[in-house]
Amino acid sequence: MIDSDADWWSAFAPQLRIVVAVLEEQHITRAARRLGIPQPTVSAVMRRVGEAVGTPLFQQSGRGLIVTAAGHALLPSARGALASLHRARLDVAHALAPDRGRVNLGFLQSRGIQEVPFLIEAFIAKYPDISFGLQQGSDNEIIALMHKQVIDVALVAPLPDDTCLEGVVLDVEQLYLVVPDTHRLASRSSVRMEELGTEGVVALTTSFGLRQVFESLCAEANFRPTIAFEGQGIATLRGFTRAGLGIAVLPRASQPVPGIVEVPICSRKAYREVGAVWLKGRRLAPAAQRFVELLGTLGSRGLNESRIADPAMDRPMITGTG
Repeated sequence: MIDSDADWWSAFAPQLRIVVAVLEEQHITRAARRLGIPQPTVSAVMRRVGEAVGTPLFQQSGRGLIVTAAGHALLPSARGALASLHRARLDVAHALAPDRGRVNLGFLQSRGIQEVPFLIEAFIAKYPDISFGLQQGSDNEIIALMHKQVIDVALVAPLPDDTCLEGVVLDVEQLYLVVPDTHRLASRSSVRMEELGTEGVVALTTSFGLRQVFESLCAEANFRPTIAFEGQGIATLRGFTRAGLGIAVLPRASQPVPGIVEVPICSRKAYREVGAVWLKGRRLAPAAQRFVELLGTLGSRGLNESRIADPAMDRPMITGTG
């Protein structure tokens, strides 16, 4: 890593810092001494820059120099460019500092109510100088941003079938049939998926992983669902269901919702895993790596108390999602 401004400028703007030094010192020898480089190198650079600009930046005056109008015009912007490079070096150093930097986190909207605030609160309690950049979207949108390296870590449900990713299972959510409290199945203690074949359904769009889980349950029950309405959020689907626009298959609400009933589904596949994923083989910045380490410690415990009591469903760490 570049450890000093001089090395940084030498890497990104070797001629610019020489120009600034000469115009400020108004003397080739003093500029060379200030920069710690040979005087012939300074003279050669100034000749090349003058040729590139198309006019001299200074004129000889005895043992010193007189800065020309072009030189005076160039100097403020050149200083600003060097200042920007200095800030860039500090930004890089900040990003790579183990106790500072930024974590770019993507997540489903449904995860932003409890899990994301909990994770961020737990993390910044230990690393208060690390900041977060947050992106919400569907599973497909979030994973696309991850492949573009716009985000470092994503909270998704279920974990995607993508061999380019690795991650950790944080929780397992039981899925329920959600119906209006006046529905024929509202009083049932449980329901089989086969009983839903004639029902109109409200569901998330196909860009959400929960839609694939639902369609898999329908396929196992040998029917194709009739989609009455599609939505972009679980809360929206509950509102549709309460209005009588269709039934839904969703995780349990964090609090009772007036007007709807959640009925357990008789299927060992009626669940979805909640997890965090990141690109396999990508070298994460220290801040993001520390966040991943936190997720690893939570994977064996889960985020909620409502875990499925089935050890076979608890897979705390995965090395690939494909």
